[in-house]
Amino acid sequence: MENRIVLGIDNSMDFLSIALSIEDRIIEERHIRNKKTPSEILPVEISHMLSNNGYTINDIHLVAATLGPGSFTGIRVGIAFCKGLNAGSNVPLVGVSTLDVLASPFSFMEGYYLCPLIDAKKGEVFTSMYHVSDGHARRLTDYRSVKPEHLTDLIKTPCICFGTGTAICESVLSGIHDVRIIREGFLQISGEALIKEGLKKESISGKIPLEPIYCRKSEAEIKFNVTVK
Repeated sequence: MENRIVLGIDNSMDFLSIALSIEDRIIEERHIRNKKTPSEILPVEISHMLSNNGYTINDIHLVAATLGPGSFTGIRVGIAFCKGLNAGSNVPLVGVSTLDVLASPFSFMEGYYLCPLIDAKKGEVFTSMYHVSDGHARRLTDYRSVKPEHLTDLIKTPCICFGTGTAICESVLSGIHDVRIIREGFLQISGEALIKEGLKKESISGKIPLEPIYCRKSEAEIKFNVTVK
């Protein structure tokens, strides 16, 4: 089907990011921070975005959502909202890793390794290593949560490091030869990258259930010895 309407949602980082596209062509994108809780504003913002462009929820052909790693609460809220859309209107869903989406815009850096870093709090970062070849950023390692000092065992060079976690890794990264640190930007997800990764995942795997990528136990699991899904 051509000219499908695709909705992208990321609630795993500091900004709530929403993108609306026709296939992979973005027609509107919003990044929201420091307002009401995402569970309150997600339905309102999406409704406004759709109506502003002459669409309703029934016009959406696919929802692409980030699965994490990132904010535990944010991931759960985002996935719950998407599952609600699916239950209410049978909108197909596809999930993508937040780290995959962060790495995607660097797919033109042929021959480079990529190390997206998300501040995981508690003195750790969420990360994974990628290598760019033939115009694709291919993941080499599992998604994981690590202490900055452990990056020396993970990073291959030449490498580009970027994301919200670069600040706490600065002292370690600056000591590794042939590592380029991008200190500005990447505080939010690119809507274009989210949509493109969602469409790519759909073409490979089809419409799959949304399962969160946490990489470590949440505070509640540690403190109360419970399992959060």
